[in-house]
Amino acid sequence: MSKYAPDSYRGIIAVSLPIIAGMAGRTIMMFCDRLFLAGHSQLELQASLPAGILSFTLLSVLYGTVGYSSTFVSQFFGAGDRDGCSKSLAQGLYLTMFSVPVLAALAIPGSVLLNLAGHAPEVLALEQTYFRILMISASGPVFTAAAASFWNGRGKTVPAMAAVLVGAGVNILLDYGMIFGRLGFPEMGIKGAAIATAVSSFIPGTILTIAAYTGRTRERYRTRENFRFSKKLTARILKFGFPAGLQTLIDVASFTVFIFIAGRLGVVDFTANNLVFSVNNLAFNPLMGFGFATTVIVGRSIGMGSTEMAVRATWRSLVLALAYFVPLAATFVLFPGFYIKLFFSPDSACSFEELSSTAGKLLAIIAVWGVFDAVSLIFGGALRGAGDTKYVVWVSGLLAWLFWVPGLLYLYAVRHSGIVELWLFTSLYIAVFGAFYFFRFRAGKWKSIDIIGNSGEQAVSR
Repeated sequence: MSKYAPDSYRGIIAVSLPIIAGMAGRTIMMFCDRLFLAGHSQLELQASLPAGILSFTLLSVLYGTVGYSSTFVSQFFGAGDRDGCSKSLAQGLYLTMFSVPVLAALAIPGSVLLNLAGHAPEVLALEQTYFRILMISASGPVFTAAAASFWNGRGKTVPAMAAVLVGAGVNILLDYGMIFGRLGFPEMGIKGAAIATAVSSFIPGTILTIAAYTGRTRERYRTRENFRFSKKLTARILKFGFPAGLQTLIDVASFTVFIFIAGRLGVVDFTANNLVFSVNNLAFNPLMGFGFATTVIVGRSIGMGSTEMAVRATWRSLVLALAYFVPLAATFVLFPGFYIKLFFSPDSACSFEELSSTAGKLLAIIAVWGVFDAVSLIFGGALRGAGDTKYVVWVSGLLAWLFWVPGLLYLYAVRHSGIVELWLFTSLYIAVFGAFYFFRFRAGKWKSIDIIGNSGEQAVSR
C-alpha cells in the first residue's frame, strides 16, 4: 500500500492524496462544466444541477453496490489473498455489464419525474435534454467504480487518480468545444455539455481495466485467469454492497428533493442555491476523498486482523480532513464575493447585489456544516470499510425521510421559508447524521463483522 504504516499520518496521506486529487479532478470538471454553462446561458446553468442530480440518483444504487467491491479488495489485500482481489474486480465488471439495460430503461421514469418538478418550461426543456443524454451513458460511472475498486482497494490510488484526471481533462476540452462551438465542434450549449460528460465518463474505467488485465498486474494477480463469474462472491458483494448502494440512493434522492424544492423558490434563492452548491464541491468532494480513503484503510486493517489500527486510522483521517477544510471554510466567510463573481452571469434574472446578499449567507452556512460533513464522511467511511452497511443504510433512511425531507416540506409549504432557512435546517440534519455515525463507531459493534468469510467461509474467494 505504501512504505508507511496504514494508520500513520503519512500512510493515510499516501492513500488519501491521490484519491483527493482524483476527486479534485471531478470537482474541476463539474466546476468547469458550470462555469462554461454560466458563460453560455444562465438558464442552462440552472437546468444542469437538477437534471444532473436526478441522473445520479437513478444510477446511485448500482454505483454504490458495484463500488463496494473496493472494500472486498481491501480486506482480501490485507489478508494477503491476491486471487480474492482479482475475483472481486471481475464480479464488479460483471455487475457493470448487467447494469447497462437497467440504467437505460430508467431514463423513461426519470423524464416523468422531471415533468412533475414544476420548473419553468424553458428550464424543463433544457433539463430533459441534459438528463436523457446522461442516462444513455449512465453505465460509465458504474464502470469506473468497478475498475477503480481493484486499484483503490489495494491502496494503489495513483493509477485511479491518473485515469480520473485524464477523463476530466478530456471532458473539459470537449465541454469548451461543444458548448461554445470551438475546436471544430458546432455550438450545442447544454446538449454539448451532456455529450462531453457522456463520452468522458467511460475513459477512466477503460484505462484502469486495461491496466489491470495487462503487464505485471495481470501476472501477479492472475486477473485473466480469475475473470469469471462467481455466484458465491457476487452474492456476498451484493449482501454487503447493496445496503451501501441503497444508502447512496437514499442520500442522493433526499438531496434531489431539496434541489427540486429550491427550484420552486424565487429566482434569487434558486440562483444562489445553485451557485453555492457549485462552490461547495470545492469542499465536499475532497472530504469524500478522505472518507473513501478511510474505508480503504479500515478495510485493509481489518483484513490484517487489527481493529486497533482501524480505530487509529479513522481518528487521524478526521484530523487531516479538518486540517484541509477549516482554512478553506475561512475563505467562504472572508471572501464571499470572490466565489460569487466566478458564477455570476450578466444575463442572470437577478442583480449581483441581490445575489450577493443571499449567497453570502449560504457560504457562511457551508463553512459550518462542512465540519459536520467531515465527521459524517469519516466515521461513515470507517463503518463501510468494516462492513457495517446495514446500520448505515437504516440511519440514512430514517434520518433522511423521517426527519430531513419532512422538515424541508414543512418549512417550504407551511412556513414559506426561503433558502437560508432551508440550509440552516440542513446543517442541523448533517450534524445529527454525524452524531449517529460517531456513536456507532465508538460502540465498536463493527469490529465483529466478517465480510470476506474468514470465520468459516474461506472458500468465498476460491
